[in-house]
Amino acid sequence: MADLSIEYLGIKLKNPIIVAASGLVSTVDGVKKASEAGAGAIVLKSLFEEQLRAEMSEIELGDQTSSEAAAFIEQMGIHGGAGDYLRLIRDAKSVSGVPIIASVNCVEGDLWVDYAEQIESAGADALELNIGIMPRSPSETAKEIEDRIAAVVRNVSVRTSLPLAVKLGPYFTNPANLVERLAGAGAGAAVLFNRFYRLDVDLAASSLAAGPMRSGDDEYHESLRWIANMYGAVSCELVAGSGIHSAESVLKLISVGAAATQICSAIYRGGWNALSLIVQELPVRMDVLGIASISAFRGKLSRRSNSESGGYERLQYVKALTGIS
Repeated sequence: MADLSIEYLGIKLKNPIIVAASGLVSTVDGVKKASEAGAGAIVLKSLFEEQLRAEMSEIELGDQTSSEAAAFIEQMGIHGGAGDYLRLIRDAKSVSGVPIIASVNCVEGDLWVDYAEQIESAGADALELNIGIMPRSPSETAKEIEDRIAAVVRNVSVRTSLPLAVKLGPYFTNPANLVERLAGAGAGAAVLFNRFYRLDVDLAASSLAAGPMRSGDDEYHESLRWIANMYGAVSCELVAGSGIHSAESVLKLISVGAAATQICSAIYRGGWNALSLIVQELPVRMDVLGIASISAFRGKLSRRSNSESGGYERLQYVKALTGIS
């Protein structure tokens, strides 16, 4: 039987399938179901910075609100704050036999400095910083935005001994450069990529509306491309997120260097049984392919492991445009 075990952020996991932060794991019951379905680890639903700010100062959402958080709060409603989240961590640890990773949705780092210590005291095994910053104006530079992200990681890392992961969106000129900066600031892993809130328009109502909230099974390719290119070139672990709906896609991402994979939409679509099926199919598929262990297979198809780098750099459909393959 193939060996599914891995080590992520210095934590031993029985398999590389992590339940991503979402409403699925916002309660103790959800955490218990995720554990019973075979998850290797669980990232609790994110605590939004807006919740903590409102709890501390009773202010309304302001111009620092990320578009993802604001839309989510407005449409779904968010109840409970920091105290409830700490209780969720403690209760999750008591019912789950797998590592519990706390998640906070950050815009600025000031509030999380002290709260990170409380998360650690509550028993979380690691902390995932979900950082998404919407540019405020055309004059705001890429460097300014990346500096803000690095500052969040640095400020939190100096106040907690918890292993840190950073979940990022794909909208950076050079994600590898940013990931390396964040590794230097204290991040032990980068989760690539966050699937941000999709904005749409309701023409009949003349108002903004939510776009598709769940990923399709063909949305893992950007994660695959960047992980394949970053593996071995950056100083932290890489985790794949978005569009992972099968054991096949899990193995593809492991093959290019992912330390683990995060799954969410597949569970929303197929229930907890979808997670169980992926966990069950993974060793079967590995045996068919002759893969002895996840750890040994990791990075076999990364850029670092292959002398021909052209395929990893290609952005355009060269054959379709010129006839050259």
